[in-house]
Amino acid sequence: MSYGQNKASGLEAIKTITGAPWNGQQNPYPIKSGYENNIFVGDLVYVGGDGYLHNLSELLAANYPTAQAVGVFNGCSFVGSPANSIDFASPGGQYWPAGTVTSNGQDATGFVIDDPSVVFNIQTNGAGLAFNAQGSTYGVSYTYVSGSVTSPTGDFNSGTSSLVLNSSSVNPGLIGYNLRVQRFVPVPGNVPIAGGPAIPFNNVEVLIQNHSFASRPVGTTPA
Repeated sequence: MSYGQNKASGLEAIKTITGAPWNGQQNPYPIKSGYENNIFVGDLVYVGGDGYLHNLSELLAANYPTAQAVGVFNGCSFVGSPANSIDFASPGGQYWPAGTVTSNGQDATGFVIDDPSVVFNIQTNGAGLAFNAQGSTYGVSYTYVSGSVTSPTGDFNSGTSSLVLNSSSVNPGLIGYNLRVQRFVPVPGNVPIAGGPAIPFNNVEVLIQNHSFASRPVGTTPA
């Protein structure tokens, strides 16, 4: 993470709600061969009506801030097709490249941090958050690749997401928004002063508020 700078890396698992370190728990979910949207490490994902893993981004900006997520994408494994892979015998890597056709059309495996008790570190957008944001819920914001309205962009070398918390979410106290702010990451210069202004691009520790495996109470609305 890079604090105070616009270097988003999506949702990064750091611990559980009890304060215990996150020890790598994740579960496999199928990704359909040819799935047309990128999925980067740190993106929010859901299981669609077809039973396959989908990026929340495909629901578009009008819908994904209030959509339910099964968890956070943490890489994938697949065997590429000889037709579109130089080294088709190698497994997949950090992220799912949009439109990838697997060998014989077999399902790929996506790994998802789906425990609703996991706390994540995420960067806010340029507006940042003020001290009274703690306890409130906010939507996320994806950036789409050029020419697409469903497939997000990210770091195509590291496979890292460009997802951020949208501090400009309307009525952030509503239960339906993606993330609930637990606290600010305790790094010098990252925590705003009570009653003071927001800090641009600051990072917060969050829970997935609208989670497939949890029912959470309503968040607070900043005064």
